[in-house]
Amino acid sequence: MTESSKTTTQSQSSTSRPWDESMGLVNTLLGQYGSLNPGVTAGQKSSLENLRSSLSGLPNYGDAASGAVSNIFGSASSAPQVGMLNTAYDSLRTNLAPTAGGANLDPYSTPGFRDAIQTAINDTTNQVKGSYAASGRDPSGAGSFAQSLGRGITAGIAPTIANQYNQNYRNMVDANNSIFSGAGQTASSINNLRAGDVATTLGGIQGAGAVPGVYSSPGMAQYGMENLAYGQPYQNLAQLLQPSIALASLGNKSSGTGTTNQTQNASLASTIMGGLQGGVGALGTSGAFGKAGWLAALSDERLKEDIAPVGKLADGRNIYSYRYKGDPEPRIGLMAQEEEKIAPENVMEIGGFKAVNYGRALAPSKALMRGRVGALAEAA
Repeated sequence: MTESSKTTTQSQSSTSRPWDESMGLVNTLLGQYGSLNPGVTAGQKSSLENLRSSLSGLPNYGDAASGAVSNIFGSASSAPQVGMLNTAYDSLRTNLAPTAGGANLDPYSTPGFRDAIQTAINDTTNQVKGSYAASGRDPSGAGSFAQSLGRGITAGIAPTIANQYNQNYRNMVDANNSIFSGAGQTASSINNLRAGDVATTLGGIQGAGAVPGVYSSPGMAQYGMENLAYGQPYQNLAQLLQPSIALASLGNKSSGTGTTNQTQNASLASTIMGGLQGGVGALGTSGAFGKAGWLAALSDERLKEDIAPVGKLADGRNIYSYRYKGDPEPRIGLMAQEEEKIAPENVMEIGGFKAVNYGRALAPSKALMRGRVGALAEAA
């Protein structure tokens, strides 16, 4: 089955423009945009000059901060209290050095000890002499006097000597403990001073970092206000333009040009049918088959596929379902070859294919159906 192809070209032009009624407002707002001056305002320039003037007197703490940080890493403290602590510790160590070194362990080196011992000896001697005199003996002539005196003196001063030695020993130990404790306290105090120096230095550096902000704060506040005043008109226009543009788009009008190419492929049967139907309109009710009218269709089985019987007319003619070749639409009708055998006058050829005059072909069945309906009406 052959097919025919037809290409159709359509031309169309189109343009789009906003809603005319809204353009006056939009153009007015856009004009105000054009009237704004994007240059630096006098207020902005003045605030920048004030800011520059404020920062020109800003002190430079760079060298001081660098030196302070170097002192921190050098673990050195310049506080005068460090020297005082070292001097005090040196004095303590010097004063306690003889005692700590054991130079005063000898009881007789203790100030006043000799006098105390001598007093004890004298007292013991007097006591022994008195004892001898009370018994009627002469101490100077008694042989036992010296022995008794020696024992008395030994018994009297030996505990004193021992106690003094022990005390001197304890003093030596205490002196060493004091020196050691003094060293620890001095070191701790120096460390505390150094920690204080570090904290003070860091605080000073932080404070120095805040100085520029303090100097520039008034100028920055003024500059910010000038920028706000400069930008506010633009913000106001933007807020007005946004709904205005949206309003303009609501009434959008369009017209324009364009080209569309369309290719149609039709089966030969469809093409012939189109021509026939156009011809029917021209022939009117008389048609090619007389006054019965042209109700014909190409029914040649050579033009059809998927042919299947689906029923019969009242007069016994077969009814088929089919599709024209190359046409997906299903149809129902007669076969021209069969109709030609029953009533050749109802069939003609168009373009070499058979067509059926459905007006004539269906007339017998219509008459039979009317008769049956009339009979049913009379019986009722």
